[in-house]
Amino acid sequence: MKVVAIASYKGGVGKTTLTANIGTAIARLGRRVLLVDLDPQANLTFSFYRPEVWRSDLADQRRTVKAWFESWRPDTLPPPLAGYVTTPPDAALAVAPGGGRLDLLASHLSLGDVEMDLTARLGGAQAHRSTRHYFDVYQRLSTGLASLDLHAYDLVLIDCPPHFGVVTRAAIAACDHVLVPARPDLLSTLGIEHLLGKLGRFVWEYNRVAELQSGLHPEVKQLDPRVLGVVLMMVQYYRGRPTSFLRRHIDQIADLGVPVFAAMIRSSNRAFAGSADAQLPAVLSPDTPYDVVRELVDLVEEFLRRIGASGLGVGGLGAWHGEL
Repeated sequence: MKVVAIASYKGGVGKTTLTANIGTAIARLGRRVLLVDLDPQANLTFSFYRPEVWRSDLADQRRTVKAWFESWRPDTLPPPLAGYVTTPPDAALAVAPGGGRLDLLASHLSLGDVEMDLTARLGGAQAHRSTRHYFDVYQRLSTGLASLDLHAYDLVLIDCPPHFGVVTRAAIAACDHVLVPARPDLLSTLGIEHLLGKLGRFVWEYNRVAELQSGLHPEVKQLDPRVLGVVLMMVQYYRGRPTSFLRRHIDQIADLGVPVFAAMIRSSNRAFAGSADAQLPAVLSPDTPYDVVRELVDLVEEFLRRIGASGLGVGGLGAWHGEL
């Protein structure tokens, strides 16, 4: 089971769009995919459930990641994560022809309360490696994923909050890879640089604590998450190429020393604006324009190569639309 955290240091960069489309496309190819929504805005959750259904069937029934975190009692094993996982019906129907599976661990609009509780358990925002609850906090999500059946999922995609707080760090501690969505603009470039710096410092700190507390926590392994690269979203094209203004920022991102995906996703209100209402990501919608579908197919193919899982017949994505 490969675990990928999708993280950014800036909102509005297409993080949820990226998560939903990659996950759904890979499920449609016949793989078992779990989406984890750790963003309190819950946009990923609302991409698959209407708000009224979320409220009645998930939030009121305590089937969200917030409820799972809150059900954890100190000095005990966490409750099995599987009991909080749901299957969005429309997406399940769409991926069924390929024999895949798409599940979701839904978010909650009050998930920020969990962030505050975990920060308090650490002893405050500045109390890092000195706290005795360090691994109790940062290993929670990893422990929860480990409670799933070993063969339940091929891929887990974690939609992180747009900052590097405790919940995002817990996602990093649970993942094998990190994927960074960004827009080709100045603020996104600064956000990528800041995110990479935060990531490096946290991994160093975590591994240092693991060394210092190896006697108390021999089960804790060293972190070594690999940055898959930056995916550029909301790209504006002119005559088949990103505009000259955007190409300058694309070059600046490449100069940061992080890989940049060759596949880019264009800005398209027609493709993405109505996807939440349809409860079906753009890659599976028959109304999505040809160019956007082609870019999403290329992105999924490149993503699979980068995580070492190519050869899944990604060309079949285009056949769903009868055009590619």
